[in-house]
Amino acid sequence: MYILFFNFLISLVFLFLGTQLLVNSSITLSNKLNINRFIIGFTIISLATSLPELFVTLGASTKGFNDFAIGNIIGSNISNISLVLGLTALISPVIFSKNEIKLNYFPLVLLSTLFVAILIIFGFIGTLYGLIAIFSLFSYNIYLLQKGKDIISTDHLNNPNILIFLGKEFFISRLLYLFLFLLMGAILLWFGSEILIKSSKDIASLVGLSDRVISISLVAIGTSIPELFASVYAACKKETKLAIGNLLGSNIFNMLAVLGITSCINPINIGPNLHLDVLIMLAFTLLLFPCFYLRNLILKQENITMMIYKFEGLILLILYILYMYFVIV
Repeated sequence: MYILFFNFLISLVFLFLGTQLLVNSSITLSNKLNINRFIIGFTIISLATSLPELFVTLGASTKGFNDFAIGNIIGSNISNISLVLGLTALISPVIFSKNEIKLNYFPLVLLSTLFVAILIIFGFIGTLYGLIAIFSLFSYNIYLLQKGKDIISTDHLNNPNILIFLGKEFFISRLLYLFLFLLMGAILLWFGSEILIKSSKDIASLVGLSDRVISISLVAIGTSIPELFASVYAACKKETKLAIGNLLGSNIFNMLAVLGITSCINPINIGPNLHLDVLIMLAFTLLLFPCFYLRNLILKQENITMMIYKFEGLILLILYILYMYFVIV
């Protein structure tokens, strides 16, 4: 038990350092390339923070633990848009425009709906799904990087070459170094998540929980730790465009990249015991829409920007806690 606790602390150190490198390198990269924070969060950070889900899902699938593999994706998506976004909003209001909702949130709703339909109707994800998913994700990210500047206003800082790490400023003039820092941050996040997941699974196994419960609760939270650290840290720096872009992007990456790659290597069968959970995942995704507009509706305002404040964040957290209670109990 002491070893598990020590491993847990070590994993937090790796996650913290990885998050610092990943978020701050992404901020500097967005400045140098003149790309909006939302786009950077939606693409580069989302890919990096989805690596734990990829390794866990792929490993579980190859071992034949299909409920574990799919449950991890479902639970992680629920965690991202309730637990992580809720905590982020409690720290700093999450602000974005209606154009950003159209560009990123609506595709997430469409994809989540299709994903639920496939799981419930067919109960199987194979090579065809994987190929279509990977192609769709690749095409969409190219579209974001090429057209995002024209659709979404770009943020600017005074010096685009400044990288802040552990509170200190570093002058970085070459893009290669930034990409190396991004890679280092992603590796640290993955390594820390692996340690955390293993510790969580060992503890859960000791108390005799099922694959569904373990994957949706402890493992899903574990694989969402990078998103949690990255988004909370970004919120503390008032970079909430990075946070919301990371969360929406991570959910899309989970359904397209993670399951796409996994199903190409090893097809996955889905049992009916996960149908309720995947419907709840869709419900949480749809719940974000009224959260975006709630304050404008109450105050009867016509703003071009949307915000999720502490109140909405608290609602998301409470709903997540209730869901976890019914899953575990």
